[in-house]
Amino acid sequence: MNNTDRDCPVMLSICVPTYNHEKYIRQALESIFMQETQYSYEILVGEDKSTDNTKQVLQEIEKEKHKGLTVFYREKNMNDSECRNSLDLLQKSRGKYVIFLEGDDYWTDNQKIDNQITFLETHPDFIAVAHNCIVVDECSNIKDEKYEECHDFEYTLEHYACEILPGQTATVMMRNPNYITNFDMSFINTRSMPGDRKFNFTLLCYGRIACLQKKMSAYRHVTSKGDSWSANYRYDYESTKQWYMEQLHFSKKINNKKAYIIADYMLYAAIRQAFFVHHKLSPIRFLSELRLVENFWKCTFIFIRRDINRYILRKEVFFPNLNC
Repeated sequence: MNNTDRDCPVMLSICVPTYNHEKYIRQALESIFMQETQYSYEILVGEDKSTDNTKQVLQEIEKEKHKGLTVFYREKNMNDSECRNSLDLLQKSRGKYVIFLEGDDYWTDNQKIDNQITFLETHPDFIAVAHNCIVVDECSNIKDEKYEECHDFEYTLEHYACEILPGQTATVMMRNPNYITNFDMSFINTRSMPGDRKFNFTLLCYGRIACLQKKMSAYRHVTSKGDSWSANYRYDYESTKQWYMEQLHFSKKINNKKAYIIADYMLYAAIRQAFFVHHKLSPIRFLSELRLVENFWKCTFIFIRRDINRYILRKEVFFPNLNC
């Protein structure tokens, strides 16, 4: 990492993409307004042409004249645009650090951003820092549900391969990619989903991620209705394969050996899952798809070691250490 010690207009850019969040956007923004910090920040809200009253709620909040608040009202929905809402906010960000807070989530600790900025200021070898979260329903009631977050001090590619995240999107503060020389955004810019995994993989390819073991935000998990990725996800093998192929190609492009091996393994595991779990492939198609795996025998060996760690040794981080 380099180019992160430059003078920036503000210390932190808080990017708030929102779409059809009329019931939640005020709570999200008020959780920002309540922050007590020594550091300067800007709030960039992207209102993505909602079909509900999100725009009207934001216009009322704008009248309250909160410092640093800028709202971008999209003339048309950017979901199918080359540059989507979240990425446009990132491109507009001027802070030394960046964090995303989606319009239906919120922060719960008024020292949150102060703690995270201080950590990154005192740990220049880390590219990002996350923390734990609570999970709430559409009425902000705490759910009996655990987020698949990292419970170690450092989040690694081994965690990622186990489908563990450093934290939910609203917990991850990162150094601004706009100020990091040769930071490749091509994988993040792809159309595949979900975006948080693309960001985490890319960040791991360029630096270290720390995890503070403290709950400082709330993730709203709505699976029955709504406009979130969770509410609308349906398993589809072709799109899943595309996602893992793009991940593999990206790791080769930036020449990160460890990321490449893990991406190859994850493609291998996805093909196996499509055949054995989801029954989406015929035996002949299954064997044909396995040819996409570039290191078949190595991935098979990793898969066996993984299952021993997971089901016999009962390890939470069951992906074997590759020591690349």
